[in-house]
Parts: sequence; C-alpha cells; structure tokens
Amino acid sequence: MKHLLIILFALCLSLLAAQNAPYYPTTTLIENFGASWCLACEVAQQGLDVISSEVQASEIIVPRLLTESGDYSFPEMDERFSYYEVLGFPAVIFNGKIRVNGSDEPIADGSLYRDALNQFRYLASPIKMAVQSANHATGDYSFRVSMLHPGQSIEDAAIRFYLVEKSVTEDLDDIVRNVQSQPITISGEGTNLDFNFNVSPDPAWNTANLWALAFVQASNKTVLQAISTQPAPESQIRVAVPFDIDIRVLEPGSFFSPLFYVYKMGTAGTISTVVEPVDLPEDWFVNYCDVDGFCYPGGTVYEHEMGANEAKAFDLNVYTGSEGVGLFNFVISSADAETYRIPFRMSVGNVSNQDPTSAPAAISVTSAWPNPFQNAVKFDLQSAKAGVSTELGIFNSRGQKVANIPLHNLQQGINQVSWDATDLPNGIYFYRLKNSNISGKLLRLR
Repeated sequence: MKHLLIILFALCLSLLAAQNAPYYPTTTLIENFGASWCLACEVAQQGLDVISSEVQASEIIVPRLLTESGDYSFPEMDERFSYYEVLGFPAVIFNGKIRVNGSDEPIADGSLYRDALNQFRYLASPIKMAVQSANHATGDYSFRVSMLHPGQSIEDAAIRFYLVEKSVTEDLDDIVRNVQSQPITISGEGTNLDFNFNVSPDPAWNTANLWALAFVQASNKTVLQAISTQPAPESQIRVAVPFDIDIRVLEPGSFFSPLFYVYKMGTAGTISTVVEPVDLPEDWFVNYCDVDGFCYPGGTVYEHEMGANEAKAFDLNVYTGSEGVGLFNFVISSADAETYRIPFRMSVGNVSNQDPTSAPAAISVTSAWPNPFQNAVKFDLQSAKAGVSTELGIFNSRGQKVANIPLHNLQQGINQVSWDATDLPNGIYFYRLKNSNISGKLLRLR
C-alpha cells in the first residue's frame, strides 16, 4: 500500500531558515563564431534561432563574431577567435566551455545546441550583474557586478564588453562591433563593483540598432554571469539551482536536496508550484519544502506571494522505495509570466544498465580542432555522466573505417582525446560516435 512520506517540520525549519539568496540565475552567453562569407554559418544561425524561440528572452545572449570579414573584423575581435582557438567555422561556444562545431542536420534543427544549452540553463551563479547606464549616442556604458555568496571569491577573472549591432544587413544580425576587457577580482557578500566602458561611435553604425552586453569570464574560460541592455520581459520566472539536476543516490530511502532558488523577476505577484511526474516508479514520492518551513505534497498546487525581483528557496524531499530512475518536473507558474519547468532526473542504486542517458547518446563532440589539420586532431567531448565508455570511429571519404578511438571511463563534463593521422593521406575524413548520430567532417592538409 502506498504511503506518504512523513515530513518533519522541525527538520525543514532547521534546513530552511530565512536568508538572502546566495545565488542568482545564470544567463547563458552563446558566442557564435564565423565569417560573413561562411555559407555554413547560416545553418548555425538557423539552429540558434530554433533554441532562441524555446527559451525566455533574458535566459540567453547570442552575439555573432566575424573574422576575415572586412569592416566587421578588427584586432580585438580576432583575439577572441585566438582565445578559444577557433580555426574552423561555424563554431558556437556556450558559456566559454562547450563548443559545438559544424553545420549538419543536428545543428540546423537545434538539437546539439539544445543539449549544450541545457548544461547551463538552470545553473546558479554567486554573482549578479546589472546595467547601470547605457548611452548609445555617446558610447558610454556602465555595469555593476555584485557578489551574493558569503563564502565564494572570484580572482584573476575578466569582465568583457561587446557592443553589438542588430539588422546590419538582411543576412547579418547581432554583429559584434566593439570588444573590450577589464580585470576583475571580487569577494565578500554584498560587495558591488562598477565597470565603465566607452566606445567611439562609428558613423556607419545605426545607433538605433545598437545593444551592449557584459560578462564575467574566469581564468579557465568559464562564463560565470552575463547581462545585456536588451529589454527583458516585464515579468518572468527564473531559477538558480546550485546542484546537478541529474541527481544520483546510492540506495533507496529519504533524500533531501540542497536549496534551490525561484525568482519572480520584474513584478510582484503570486506564483504557483507543483511537482509534475514524468516517469516515476510507483513507490517513489516527491515532495518539497520552502524557506518558511512549510512542506508540501508534490502533486498539489500551492501558491506563494512574492515581491518584485524576490527569491524564494525550496528543497526537494523525496522518498524512494526501490532502485530505479525517475523523471519529474518542478513547475512554477504565474498569471503574468511564462510557466517554467525544472526537469529533474533521479537515479537510485546501481541502475547503469537501465539508464538510457548513460549510453553514448549522453556524449557529444563539442569540438574537433584544428580543422583543417596537419597531423593530429583534438576532440573535446561533453559527457553528461561519469564512468561512461564508448568509441569514436574515423572514416575516410569512401566510408572505410581507418581508426578507432576508445573512450573509457569518461568524466562528467569536458573530456579531451587526440587522434594522430600522420600515416594517412591528405583528404576528407569523418568521425562518428558509436551507436549515435553524432558525427562531423575533418579535412587533413599538409
């Protein structure tokens, strides 16, 4: 007989004492690298348009950087290409860490971009950014960076600035016109730092079409937060989840997650929360508690009053009666904002053989560089899970396999492997992950 999880209010109260939110929703920066003459880059743009239509306007920022493109290129722009070692086009880089190259079908329909975006979409950042002022006529811009977390510090990072022009031509949109950078080190909860940038306006630019963005980039190239001068929705829901939404638990029983934060951006109002089962074992029960110490059965809708730009903390309270895999959404809705879903996945026990995302489909090749190459190619692979193993096959233009690269016990996140093609002739080669539709083209030139 099914039984409800007994929720201990005293425990909830001790875990969820009221506090200022130490995290802020991360805005994902998607840098689109290419050239004005690159026909394949239009395929990349097509895929980016697909994922842009699937998220709220303020969740992502997508500037386009062009090299070898006349007036659209300049030394500071080329430095960004060198910074990421971008040699082939198109190359799309998500928050400085995940690179997706190529222009095949999974690019055009947004599939690979969607997978990359979902690695960052729900992330929590210890810093918040705000636009203090923006004057496109004078070229003066000011941004504020605020540290929210009492125990974190950011050192030897950079705050970078892009000035962007939209609708430059019929085919070129959101083109970066100016690039600047300043060093930043910040620590201490409540610390605010202001950064000013000045751009000499170019008469060739359409001032009415300009917008600006700034982002903080760590020394390991991770983009920690971003902000733009583009208008945001009047009211929206955002989230900051400071833990992996793919939860792994060793054995059945009770599980309490760390806190995650729901923001009501823009206006005050009422939000509703509920747990939406997607695929749960019959003896699993998902409940949750809020920062005020109230705990709720997951399947019942509850309302919460929130102030403008206020955050409310929740934690998951899950009882699992057996090993297995469960999928569920934490759904937040409001009358004046788009409904938001956090897609949690939870695995309990040794379920590797039952876990579809631990198969090679959970791996993507985010870049193959340099391309064209002379003797060796490096592959950057993104793995959603630790301990996954598969193979990367290399084929010549006749479809014959010429090399096989074993990928054993991958780490969660970014992995890198190399392929030495010294003994092979010049020409076109293809790579493909085993049991996957993830593939790409390579060109060897000596």
